[in-house]
Amino acid sequence: MLNKIILWTLLIAPWFTLFLLKKEDIKRFMPSAIFASYLMIIYNVIANNQKHWVINETLIPWLKPLFVSGVFGAFPVITLWIFYFTYRKFWIYLVTNILLDFMFAIFPIHYLFQDILGIYKLVNISSWERFILFVALSVIIYGFYKWQEMIFKPELKERGRTY
Repeated sequence: MLNKIILWTLLIAPWFTLFLLKKEDIKRFMPSAIFASYLMIIYNVIANNQKHWVINETLIPWLKPLFVSGVFGAFPVITLWIFYFTYRKFWIYLVTNILLDFMFAIFPIHYLFQDILGIYKLVNISSWERFILFVALSVIIYGFYKWQEMIFKPELKERGRTY
């Protein structure tokens, strides 16, 4: 029961933090957050096929190959907040991601979810391999953001806004 409460909280609670942001900031960074979730969905499906882990506790059984709480809850919102705070500062973005990816892939979140709560168990991937994969994905997400920003920059200048 505790695991379900934690997973539901991880899925829903982060979205309430977006009330602290301006609508324009959400619109600016949400495409990157959606892209990040899309990449995590792909990774979760591949990880399931490659038996990277076994998920013992899930919220939505027909989405069991996915870590639903992370992919649709915490991950996109955290991505949005990271972009909000590190906008136009790649090295700060990268260091922030390295720290948060370490916390999720190695310690303390991985330890809590695998060893204490038993929500999942890594099988054919180590914590460090997953950490390196997450950092690589963060660089891809930043590249997507820069590409997207370049596309919409002329439109923003026409409206008289500069970001």
